[in-house]
This record gives sequence, structure tokens and C-alpha cells, in this order.
Amino acid sequence: MIKWGLITFGIGIALVIIEIIMARNKKGGMTATDKKSIIGLFWLSLFASGLVMSLVYMS
Repeated sequence: MIKWGLITFGIGIALVIIEIIMARNKKGGMTATDKKSIIGLFWLSLFASGLVMSLVYMS
């Protein structure tokens, strides 16, 4: 149960890291919109890992 949740969370955090790297490499740098996007990805990865753990727990 926890293993699948951690795998899902790890994938989400990897996406966050990729988004940060891409935002820093842009010509204008990191903007407020990029920060909102990164925070949204973080919360989405938390929600998805919780959903995966609850589905594995129920099955």
C-alpha cells in the first residue's frame, strides 16, 4: 500500500523538479504563474498518491 503511494508521489515530485528546471531555463526566468503551476503539481501529486494508497487499501 505505502509502496505504491510512494512511487506515485515520487513520480509527481520528479515532474515538479522537471517543471522547476524548465522554468529556470526560460528567458524570463521563473514567474508567478510558474510558481502556481509548481505548487499545483505538488498538491496534485499528494492527492494522487493518497488516492492510490486508498484504492490499494480498499482492494
